[in-house]
Amino acid sequence: MRSLSLLVIFLIDLPLFGQTLNMEFFGNWNGRSSPTVFGRAYSACWGYVAADGREYALLGTTLGTSIIELTDSLNLVERAFISGPSNGWREMKTYKHYAYIVSESSDTLSGAGVQIVDLSNLPTSAQLVKTFIWTHPTTGQRFPSVHTISVSGNYLYLNGGNFSGVRILDISDPVNPRQVGQYVGPYVHDSFIRNDTIFAAAINGEGLDIVDARVKSSPSLVKRIQYPGAGTHNAWTTTDRRYVLTTDEIGSTAPSLKIWNISDIQNPTFVTEVFRPTAIVHNVFVKGNLAYVAWYGDGLRVLDITDPTQPVEVAYYDTYPESVFSYVGAWGADPYFPSGKVIISDMQTGLYVVRYTGDKRGKVVGTIRDALTNQALSDVLLHFIEPVITRWTGSDGKYLFGYAPGTFKVKIERQGYFGREELITVRDGQTDTVNITLSPLVSVEEPTNRIPERFSLSQNYPNPFNPTTTISFTLPEERPIRLSVLNILGQELFVVAEGIRSAGTHQATLDAGRLTTGVYFYKLVAGSFVDVKKMVVLR
Repeated sequence: MRSLSLLVIFLIDLPLFGQTLNMEFFGNWNGRSSPTVFGRAYSACWGYVAADGREYALLGTTLGTSIIELTDSLNLVERAFISGPSNGWREMKTYKHYAYIVSESSDTLSGAGVQIVDLSNLPTSAQLVKTFIWTHPTTGQRFPSVHTISVSGNYLYLNGGNFSGVRILDISDPVNPRQVGQYVGPYVHDSFIRNDTIFAAAINGEGLDIVDARVKSSPSLVKRIQYPGAGTHNAWTTTDRRYVLTTDEIGSTAPSLKIWNISDIQNPTFVTEVFRPTAIVHNVFVKGNLAYVAWYGDGLRVLDITDPTQPVEVAYYDTYPESVFSYVGAWGADPYFPSGKVIISDMQTGLYVVRYTGDKRGKVVGTIRDALTNQALSDVLLHFIEPVITRWTGSDGKYLFGYAPGTFKVKIERQGYFGREELITVRDGQTDTVNITLSPLVSVEEPTNRIPERFSLSQNYPNPFNPTTTISFTLPEERPIRLSVLNILGQELFVVAEGIRSAGTHQATLDAGRLTTGVYFYKLVAGSFVDVKKMVVLR
């Protein structure tokens, strides 16, 4: 591994710019400035986008979580407050129309654990549905304390607290989380998940653990990035996953943003380091070619990482203008709103709503319908893989996705329907419409009457699965087919379906009773058409 002295970039304020540079300011909300814990009234923040497009901020306070509507940014209004344990650390994430809120508290009488909050009645109200407490699968010990929380797809990841490592919950049923696995390693302060890989920040000197979590029941360490004096607080990867950005809040290393090249996952190399002479870095969030970095005492800094080896500061908003090298000011941010707005949580002065004027963005909207009846479908999940964002449809079947320009793969699923994957393109400054249809599950091998226009092989559903899953494929004309299951070496294990099939949509049920937990592939050959997809068996 390269020495950390390769390249250092100092970002120094120029008095000319004052408190902000290239940022549009919308508003500040400071409605619960007391009581304080360790001089802090607020902690983390995260966003929620309702199916109707209204945007909300969830803001941690010492006594609970404020839910603030951003639709009229000049008039920020607290729409609901969810009481919780008195604590100076509170973190949250959202999935569908639910919020999951955690704190360091172990006092179960005051609500310690994972608070599950139904946001579907906003802007009128929000309701605490239940509090979930992780129970060790072997010893039965309860672990209510959680430091941070991460979400990716249908899974929730609980980090730190009174548990060393990461706990994994399946939230396919959002109000009834199911324990599916745990990564037992060093104390993990925070984690970021991309493509079933956990980037676990081990803050107490170990560095960054890169963990394979494709099989949720048995995550395994792939590589540990270690460096002298590490105090790794959090991490985020670039969209192409060639680089990972880490923040060091404590330890003897500099309290800086560090960037690592992980193109060769077994040989990660240090690339560069970004300092602020009078501030301590806290959290980094990557959106497209931009890194949004919350610095204690220096507010939110926006870095252009088009070339991750040469990050350039292009904007900032300082929520705590006094120059103090201390744990004050900006805690976190969320730059992922479709409108392009960014929220910042300041520990002393509350919520700020801003927008980087150079942040290119666009929107894609559409309606998801039943392929046979044309009926609009509610509760369809859209998992955007690279942005690590989940959206869903409302009662009218409509969805909304806003992000930086680019083409993104999205997994689309709904109970009772075959899942599918689509590529959705976001154009700068544009709102495009992409309507989607889903095929309902029908009898095994029974074709629908509609003749498809092309050959295709759909993602199996459900996935992961145990013991059965369904595979759908389409033929525009009659063809001999062979649908088989392969191991990770590409060796054929058995045939699911074979023979001549008519034009149409076909489904086959795969029984994995003979397979052990692990990653497998299924392959469709129909004449010259060949396609292979991955699936996961969980026991």
